[in-house]
Amino acid sequence: MKFQDSQVELRLRTPDEATDVGVLLARRYWWALLGSWAVFAIPIFGVACYIPNTILALLFFWWFKPLYERLPLQVVSSAIFLQKHSLKSGLRGVFQYDTLAWMTIFRLCPGRSTLTPIAALEGIESGTGKIRRRRQLIKSPLISSYLLLHGGMALCELILIATGVILYMKIFQPVFDETAVSAQLVSMRWDWVWDSQSGKLVILSLLLASSAFIAPFYVCAGFGLYINRRIGLEGWDLYLGLQRLITRLSVVCLALVILLPVVSVVAQDATDTTSLTVGSKANVRSEIDETIREHVVLEERFREIRRDERKPRSPWSELLQHLAYWSFVGLLVALFVWLVVWVVFRLRIWEFVKKRSRSSKVEESEVSIIADAKKGVDLPSDVVANAKLAWNEGRARDAMSLLYRGALLFLIAKYSCPIEVCDTERVCARVIARRVPSLSTVFNKLSLHWQQVAYGKKTLADREFRQLLSQYEDSFA
Repeated sequence: MKFQDSQVELRLRTPDEATDVGVLLARRYWWALLGSWAVFAIPIFGVACYIPNTILALLFFWWFKPLYERLPLQVVSSAIFLQKHSLKSGLRGVFQYDTLAWMTIFRLCPGRSTLTPIAALEGIESGTGKIRRRRQLIKSPLISSYLLLHGGMALCELILIATGVILYMKIFQPVFDETAVSAQLVSMRWDWVWDSQSGKLVILSLLLASSAFIAPFYVCAGFGLYINRRIGLEGWDLYLGLQRLITRLSVVCLALVILLPVVSVVAQDATDTTSLTVGSKANVRSEIDETIREHVVLEERFREIRRDERKPRSPWSELLQHLAYWSFVGLLVALFVWLVVWVVFRLRIWEFVKKRSRSSKVEESEVSIIADAKKGVDLPSDVVANAKLAWNEGRARDAMSLLYRGALLFLIAKYSCPIEVCDTERVCARVIARRVPSLSTVFNKLSLHWQQVAYGKKTLADREFRQLLSQYEDSFA
C-alpha cells in the first residue's frame, strides 16, 4: 500500500469526516464492492437455504460476515492506492492467519471494519505481538466512532429486514380466522412466516439483500477511519507536503542551472559586440601596444628577482628565515590544538554532560512525582512554608513540586481519587474533575503553573505565586 499514489487527498480529518469519505468511496465503487462481496456470500447463502431450522440458517449466514468483507476491503484499497491484484493475491489476502480469529474469538467485536485492515493490508507477521500493539494504537481514539458505525449499520439492516417481513406478511399472507384477536392474528401470521419453508427463504433473502446493501458502506467507512488514524500516527500529510515542496524547489533549481550559463554567455556576447562596434581601430591598436609593454616590464622584473635569488646568502639569514617559518607553523599548530581541546572539553563535557545530567534529574523527578504521591511518601509538615522558603531561595521548581505533590496527596487521601502512577497531569485533572468538581478549578490552575515551570522552563511572578499559595491553603491545607 503506497500512500504516495493515493487518489484521495490524504490529510488529517475528524472521525465523522473520515466516515463520510468512506461513504463517498462506497458510492463510487459500489458495483465492484458488491460483486466482490457476493463471491463468498452467494455460496454460503445457498448452503444456508438447505438448513431446515430457520434460526440456524440465519445464524449460519450471519456468522460468516467477516469472510464476505475481505474482498471488498482489497478492492477499495487497490482502487485508492492504484494497486493491481490478481485472483490469487486477492484470495491470499482473504485467507490469512487472522481470518479464523475474526470468525471465532473476535466475531462479536464491533470494530471489525476498522481493525481488519491492520493484518490484511499492512502485512504484519503473526506471533510477534506487533498486531496487538498496532491494534491498540489504531483503536484507542476510535472506539466511540466504530461503536456508533457498527450500531448504526446493524440498525439499518434490522429496519430493512423488518420492513421486508411486514410487506411479505401483508401481501402474501394466507386466509386466517378473522374472528381472532389482533394479538392472536399477529402471532399466527408470524408463526406462518417463521415455520414455513417459503418464510425461511424470504427471511434469508432479506438478510442477504440488506447485508449486500449495507456491507460496502460498512467496509469503506471503517477503512476511512483506519486510514485517517494512520495519517495521524505516521504523518502522511506532512510527508507528502514536504515531497511536493522538494519537487517544486528542484524544478526551480534546475531552471536556474539551465538559465544562468545562457544568461552569462548572452551578456558576454553583448559586451564583446558593443566594445567592437564602439571602439575604433586606433583605440584597439593602442590597447594592444599597452598590453605588450606591460608584459615586457613584468618579464624584466621577473628576471631581476631570479638574479637576486641566485646570489649567495649568508647562513645567518637562512637560519633566521627557517626559524621564522617554523615558529609560525608551530604557532598555527598550537592554536589549532588548543581550539580542538577547548571544543572537546568546553562544549562536549561541561555543557553537554551538564545538560544531560540536568535533564535526567528532571525526568526522574517528573516520573516519580505521582509515584511518590501514590505510595504515600511523606511531605514536610508545613508544605506552604517549605514551598515559600524554596521560592525565596530561587528554587521555583522545587516549590511548585511541593505544592503539586501536596495537592495530589490530599486528594488521594481524602477523596480516594483513582490516580495511577502512569497518569499524566491531564489525566489527573480529568479524574479530579469527575471525583471532586469543587476543587477542579484550583487544581487545574496549580497543574498549569507546575507544567510551565517544570517543562516550559518559565518563571512565575511573585504576585502569582503568593496568590497560588493562598488558594492552596484554602483548598488543600
